[in-house]
Amino acid sequence: MNIFQFFHSPFLQKNRKKILFCAIILLLLTGTLVRMIAMNYAPGHFLHHDGGDYLNISEQLVKGNGFSKTNILWYEATPPGYNGEPHTAFHRPPLLPLLGTVFYILPFDVIFSAKTAVFLMSMLCTLMVYFLAKEIFESRKTAFLAALIYTFYPYSIYYSLYYSSEKLFLFLLCGSFYFLSRCIKKDYSLLHATLCGGMMALATLTRPQGFGLFLLLGFTGTLFMLFNKKLRYKLFKSLVFYTLGAFLLLSPWMLRNYLAAGKPTPLTFFDAYSFAQASSDVSYMSYRYVDTLQYKEITDKTWIAFHHEKREILARKGIYDLPSSNPYWKKWAWEYIRQNPQKMAYIVWNRILHCFRAVPNTAATGMMVTYLIRLYFIPFILLFFVGIYFARKNIRALLLLLSPVTVLFFAIPFLMLLRYRYPFFAPVAALFASYGLISVIEQYFTFLHKRQKM
Repeated sequence: MNIFQFFHSPFLQKNRKKILFCAIILLLLTGTLVRMIAMNYAPGHFLHHDGGDYLNISEQLVKGNGFSKTNILWYEATPPGYNGEPHTAFHRPPLLPLLGTVFYILPFDVIFSAKTAVFLMSMLCTLMVYFLAKEIFESRKTAFLAALIYTFYPYSIYYSLYYSSEKLFLFLLCGSFYFLSRCIKKDYSLLHATLCGGMMALATLTRPQGFGLFLLLGFTGTLFMLFNKKLRYKLFKSLVFYTLGAFLLLSPWMLRNYLAAGKPTPLTFFDAYSFAQASSDVSYMSYRYVDTLQYKEITDKTWIAFHHEKREILARKGIYDLPSSNPYWKKWAWEYIRQNPQKMAYIVWNRILHCFRAVPNTAATGMMVTYLIRLYFIPFILLFFVGIYFARKNIRALLLLLSPVTVLFFAIPFLMLLRYRYPFFAPVAALFASYGLISVIEQYFTFLHKRQKM
C-alpha cells in the first residue's frame, strides 16, 4: 500500500473525526508543554513586554480607582511631589486590563493566574487558526496542518512566554475573518457582518492597530459595492451592519475618552508619542546599527538623550498627561521630518524592508536561535506564496492578505524594529502555507496514482 492509498483507506475514512480530535488534543498539549518549558528558561521575563503595566491597570480597576495606573512611564514628566498615587491611564486599550481584573478576584497568586491565562489563550489561538482554515479552505487536513504550523511558529512561542496583548488580538483577528468568510458564504449575511464588525472592534480595544484593519476591510467592501451592481444593495446593508456592530462595542470606550480627555477616539492617546519616537534619531540609530555589536550601546545612549530632553521640556511647561503632551510630540516629529529628509527616507525604507525579515535584530539573538528561525522561515515563506497561488480564485482566502498589508501601513509612520509582525502575519501565513503544502502533496500523489493506473 502506498501513501496515497493509505490516506484514502477505509479505516482512515471511517475514523477520521476521532483521529483528528485526538490529533488536535495532542497538538494542544504538545504546544503547551513546549511553551511551559520555554517559559522556565526565561525566568523574570513574564511581565517584560508591558505585562506589568497591563496588570497595574487591572489592579487599579479592582481597587475602584478606574482606568488608572500608579507608574510614571519613560516618556512622561514626573509631577512635583508625586508619590505613586493612581492617575488616569491614556496609553493602553481597555480589553486586556479588563480581563486581567479576574486574576485579582480568583483565590490564586496573580502571576500564576496570568500564566495560566496565557497558556489558555495560546491554545485558543491554535483552535481559532484551525477553525478559520477549515472555514476558508473547507478541508480538515489543511486546517490541522495550519494549526500545527501556527503552534510552532517561532513568534507564536515567543509571545506565549509573556503577558501581552498579542495572543488575545490574534484570537479576535481570526474571529473577525471567520465571520467575514461566513458573511460572504451566507449571501452577505447581516448577522455575520455584525459579528465581524464586533470582533474587529474587540480587536481594536485590544491593540489600536486593529482599527486600521477595520477601516481597510470597510474600504475594500465599499470598492466591491461600487463596482458590483448585482450585489450592491446586499453589500451596502452588510457594510452598514458591519459598522454598527463595531460602533456598539467601541462607543463606551469612545465616551470614556471624550469624558477623560475631550476626544471621542476609539483608540488610545499613544500615537503621537509613537510617531515622534519613530521619526527621530532613536529610530535612525536603530536601523543604522541593527545586527551590529554596537547596537545596544548606541541605541541606549540615543534613547536616554531623546527622552531626557523631551521630558524636561514637558516638565517646564507643566504637562504631565499624555493627551496634553500630544501636540508637542507631533510638533517634534514633523520638525525632525522637515529637518532630516534623508534620514527619514532611510528610516522609512528600512522599516518596510524589516517587514520581510525573519529575525529583526541578530545582535539581540543568539547564533543558534537565528539559524533555527531562518531555517523555519525559508520553507515557510515559500509555502506561503505557493498557497496564495493555489488560492488565487478564493476571494475569502485572498481577503486574509489585508492583514499583513495593514502592517505595511502602520510600519511607515509608527513601527520600530519588526518581528514578522506576529498577530497580523502568523495566522494568515500559516493558513496559506498549509494550503500550499497540501495542494502540492495532493497534486503529486494524484500524478503518481494516475501513472500507476496506466
